[in-house]
Amino acid sequence: MRRLALLIAALLIAAPGEMLTGTVVDASGQPVEGARVRLRTSPSFVLTDAQGRFTLADPSTTPDAEITAALPGHIIGGAIVKHGIRAYRIQLPPIPAGDDPTYPWVTAFPEDDQAPRTDFGREPCGACHRRALTEWQESAHARSATNPRFLAFLDGSRRLAAGKVNSEGCGTCHVPMAPDDDPRRLADVAKEGIGCDFCHKIVEARPGTGNVTGVRAVELRRPPFGRQTVFGPFDDVPRGRDAFAPVFTESRYCAACHQARSGAGAIYSEFEEWQESRYVAAGITCQSCHMRGDGKATTMTELGPGRVARNPATLSSHRFHDSRTPDLLGQAVETAMTAHRDGEALVVTVEITNRGAGHRLPAGSPLRHMLLSLNAETDGRPLAMIDGPTLPSWAGAGLRGKPGRAYAKLFLDPASPGHPSLPWADANAVTDTRIRAGERDRSTWRFRLGVPGETRVEARLLVRRGFPEWAALLSIGTEDIAVATQRATLRH
Repeated sequence: MRRLALLIAALLIAAPGEMLTGTVVDASGQPVEGARVRLRTSPSFVLTDAQGRFTLADPSTTPDAEITAALPGHIIGGAIVKHGIRAYRIQLPPIPAGDDPTYPWVTAFPEDDQAPRTDFGREPCGACHRRALTEWQESAHARSATNPRFLAFLDGSRRLAAGKVNSEGCGTCHVPMAPDDDPRRLADVAKEGIGCDFCHKIVEARPGTGNVTGVRAVELRRPPFGRQTVFGPFDDVPRGRDAFAPVFTESRYCAACHQARSGAGAIYSEFEEWQESRYVAAGITCQSCHMRGDGKATTMTELGPGRVARNPATLSSHRFHDSRTPDLLGQAVETAMTAHRDGEALVVTVEITNRGAGHRLPAGSPLRHMLLSLNAETDGRPLAMIDGPTLPSWAGAGLRGKPGRAYAKLFLDPASPGHPSLPWADANAVTDTRIRAGERDRSTWRFRLGVPGETRVEARLLVRRGFPEWAALLSIGTEDIAVATQRATLRH
């Protein structure tokens, strides 16, 4: 009796009127089991049973409601709810079989402000997805093919440390739409780097290994001429060419490029680091942080038949937030400093906590590193350090040998001890002093106090995107990014 009462209560809450029922079938009319069925944009869905049947609550308060059905490997189907009709049949056509390597990639850029006529569904992505286009243009993905830093390292005429770099393997991530993945053979849409059409042709992905990265570590489904298929994380876009791919919301989707091993260790290791963190159990993926929306957008498209109002929390950003996103690093890192007198010495302790990143800090290319610089002076005169860590020689002029700490994953050049080598060259030793997810680094320095006066201490934390000696050789900037500054004053 109690179970019956709970069932009746649930129905009254979920469906004030009659229920909507129906069947989901494939192209041959056979029932489809396990399809996700929902009223479009509803936060909840039901799964079809072995006979392809489903039951939904009555959308009596939602005019022009639409039922959608989706199953990976099929085009999303739908049906408009009509007054007085309670049963519906939705067909899910299969996605085109195989992958057509002759498929011409679609550009992200519209020719004008008007959405062009559909040419087999090949209109430029940005014609309708204007917000996403603007965000993507600000991202590193949009510059992956033309980034001067990337191109400088492909110049085989210059030697750096243990060796020189060639294009093998780099293009699989940086220029996935280029012929033969060669960054030196760019034309038309390939210059867009990691473009919209490439990402939305992926149906499966696996973590990168060695040279099996990027385009070689994903499964593409490029349709044949006259067809178009677009894959994504939404299962309720019944436009006749959209398909649901669960991998879009999983970290392994990102791992195709952001995980790569070669020789001594993982060059890119964000995915492995995330797997070791508490974020996995908490269900926090790469996309949760790096594609977090601004909470203001209400549609994924500004024009076209796919336009529909959605919960802002369900809409992702295509800015692909990184260290250049304002305050992203500030949200990930917590710094604290204490300073006190101990006899004739000044004792300074700095703690840095990785509180908000699901991987070690800093992350990404091994060229990136984080430097903590400490300065103590009395009435403008620097204090002599008694003991404590100092910054390495590769920190560059003005910082090397000064009080501080370096956080980096270094591929060491056997021929030049203490100097980082190219991670893509034949380095055979790796040291990693970066801060793990959720962990804290604590360092202490002692300085000799001199004459009485006012002593000021300043600790600065910055992220640098390249080693100064390499930057000078390749004529590229180091892009120092200030993360945090701590100050203290002591009178004695």
